[in-house]
Amino acid sequence: AGGVAHDFNNLLTAIQLRLDELLHRHPVGDPSYEGLNEIRQTGVRAADLVRKLLAFSRKQTVQREVLDLGELISEFEVLLRRLLREDVKLITDYGRDLPQVRADKSQLETAVMNLAVNARDAVRAAKGGGIVRIRTARLTRDEAVGLGFPAAESDCAFIEVSDDGPGIPPDVMGKIFDPFFTTKPVGEGTGLGLATVYGIVKQSDGWIHVHSRPGEGAAFRIFLPIYDAPPAVAAAQAAAKAEPVKPRAARDLSGAGRILFVEDEDAVRSVAARLLRARGYEVLEAADGEEALIIAEENAGTIDLLISDVIMPGIDGPTLLKKARGYLGSAPVMFISGYAEAEFSDLLEGETGVTFLPKPIDIKTLAERVKQQLQAA
Repeated sequence: AGGVAHDFNNLLTAIQLRLDELLHRHPVGDPSYEGLNEIRQTGVRAADLVRKLLAFSRKQTVQREVLDLGELISEFEVLLRRLLREDVKLITDYGRDLPQVRADKSQLETAVMNLAVNARDAVRAAKGGGIVRIRTARLTRDEAVGLGFPAAESDCAFIEVSDDGPGIPPDVMGKIFDPFFTTKPVGEGTGLGLATVYGIVKQSDGWIHVHSRPGEGAAFRIFLPIYDAPPAVAAAQAAAKAEPVKPRAARDLSGAGRILFVEDEDAVRSVAARLLRARGYEVLEAADGEEALIIAEENAGTIDLLISDVIMPGIDGPTLLKKARGYLGSAPVMFISGYAEAEFSDLLEGETGVTFLPKPIDIKTLAERVKQQLQAA
């Protein structure tokens, strides 16, 4: 699943960048704009499907932050109520002394949303409506073991999404987290909803357990490690929360500088290089790590930024950086990849000035990040 997602991300990046170029030539009001915009929206849906595959294979890029479990669900509750419709009642139960967790906020929201939507579909299909419950709590080790987390070693954070639907048949129970397995009619489900939840929970260092008896509904239980912030970190987080967020000004995405762009996918490299040149940058292109090493040596000390794919035949991105570091000096480095940053972060140990941009990428995001890197250098 991860390999398929990686290859699709390369294709989607090529499509996305070419569309950016065409939309620049055919802006709003142009006869072609509507058709191009429809293609872009379809591309966004395709990218979402790829994200689900990456989530299942636990190769999605995560941005971990410290989250208050109660705040996370209560802020999200308004959206959930809209999703569940009038014939399904949502009941929430927030336990006392709720802990903090360190996880990716949007991923956890996606997991809870997928479980709530599945519960909604189950009760509506069975009896035209029903009840979906979301419960959060701090559990002791013994409570966690009793609720289905056999390997619990200490207190943990708990999210449960349950329903009063028909339950899950025993013959189906062993397959529910398999990608592409679905009991819904053709055209109504991808079979990636629960697979995505499974991947997100595992990538958050958690555990998921399903409790269900036919005719008695189903309960999906997520167990997550509790995060206890050191006092200094907790004080810094409180200060950051208190500081008002300033609206970001519109960015001038043009700039100057010499960029070495390394990417084995020709369609991605050529379009991205052309679009960066149109914004004022000088771009040196390399189709693989070996070619990039030669260019880096020939231009030693004059390269302002290295942008490189991670997975390439021959010399991969991290190896290229280690071999070319002498020619690059202190120039910043940006890796782009269809895989998660965690997949290769151990290869970058000891490196500084390295950032990561997940595929599929669009030119606005790429140009913003390039400008940020060059300004910070």
